[in-house]
Amino acid sequence: MLRRLLAPLVVVLAVTACGGGAEERGRSTAPDRPPSPSTTATPSPTPDRPRPRPHRGVDASHHQGRIDWQRVAGDRIGFAYLKATEGSTYTDPTFVDHARAARRAGLRVGGYHYFSTCSPGAPQATHFAEVLAAAPARTMPPAIDLELLGNCADPPPRTDLLRELRVFLDEVEHRTRQRVVVYAYPDFEDRYRVRAALDRRLWVRRIGDTPPAGEWWLWQRDDQATIDGIDGPADLNVLAR
Repeated sequence: MLRRLLAPLVVVLAVTACGGGAEERGRSTAPDRPPSPSTTATPSPTPDRPRPRPHRGVDASHHQGRIDWQRVAGDRIGFAYLKATEGSTYTDPTFVDHARAARRAGLRVGGYHYFSTCSPGAPQATHFAEVLAAAPARTMPPAIDLELLGNCADPPPRTDLLRELRVFLDEVEHRTRQRVVVYAYPDFEDRYRVRAALDRRLWVRRIGDTPPAGEWWLWQRDDQATIDGIDGPADLNVLAR
């Protein structure tokens, strides 16, 4: 009788020692505790998931005075176009310092040249390219600024102007190995119709919230913008995505 009772008891003890069903076997015997920080930290960006870069930018010159580029970058500004030169001899005195400071703040940087309709394109191109070379931190293509304001009282005919512009573009592109972006102020474009003739990426001015018609690479949407780090109104631009 005792031996018959001991046999079932051994079976019961064996089952108890092995645990119950699958749910019970999967349960941890360690006391409950919060997960360690390493298991809850947000994963860092991976090469296939880079952080998005702001597509808003400013253009500036010595007229803006001192600029705090760290604050500018903190105001969702991702790039800056800075005036480098004008005509055949003028160099903006703030260009190199602004370019270096903007790059240290994490902005992409490009230089632009204010084209003089009063002088040939070749010497202007040489001057522009040499000044650009002094700011090796550039990461945006060079640009040309075409405006009537502050230019010749007696502008040249369209044929002559286009010839000099093409000389300028060819020389700058040869020296920098980058295609020049063309900004033509509306009154300049109305007079000379350069956009289609030059066949370059366009920087188009259209103040307001409505993007310009047609193709554009940069859109100047405001000339009275408030940007942290810049005293007074600033030019705000949008880069095509």
